[in-house]
Amino acid sequence: IMLDLAYLHMLSKRYHADLDEIAKRIFTTAGVEFNINSPKQLGEVLFDTLGIGVGKGKKTATGQRSTREDELRKYADKEPIIADILEYRELQKLLSTYIDNLPVMVDGTGRLHAHFSQTGTTTGRMSSQSPNMQNIPIKSSRGAAIRKAVIAPPGYTLVAADYSQIELRVLAHLAGDAHLVDAFK
Repeated sequence: IMLDLAYLHMLSKRYHADLDEIAKRIFTTAGVEFNINSPKQLGEVLFDTLGIGVGKGKKTATGQRSTREDELRKYADKEPIIADILEYRELQKLLSTYIDNLPVMVDGTGRLHAHFSQTGTTTGRMSSQSPNMQNIPIKSSRGAAIRKAVIAPPGYTLVAADYSQIELRVLAHLAGDAHLVDAFK
């Protein structure tokens, strides 16, 4: 897979600047600087210092209040700091998993050599690993922007194809079921 390394470098600079801005907002709201990536410190700030969700929420095996995404989302509508923390986590994940990591995996020709397997899933679909290029998020604009770094070499074009329930289409044709065949057109 050929990658546009200059584009990823530009994204890295922009996203790191965004990450710093979000961190500043979190620290301003919290009234204290702390390690946002530490569940222990984050829990202390949110639940003890700010008093968010007092007496509510799940606890971890060690007895600390959970700072998992699903728990924090319960307070996102009422507490602006929660939305900032969730945005911070998303951006941190994109940077560490893709934007800053993919360029170091590229060979001298500008290509990333992921491993594709047809036997890696129970459904028979192709899977990708080292890195998993199929997990690049597309729901957020930031995640979708990463996919623009995947480029075709000069003179070539990238084509995206999806089997679109191929197993059901084949079954409909083999069964000779005209109704099902028409349903998949």
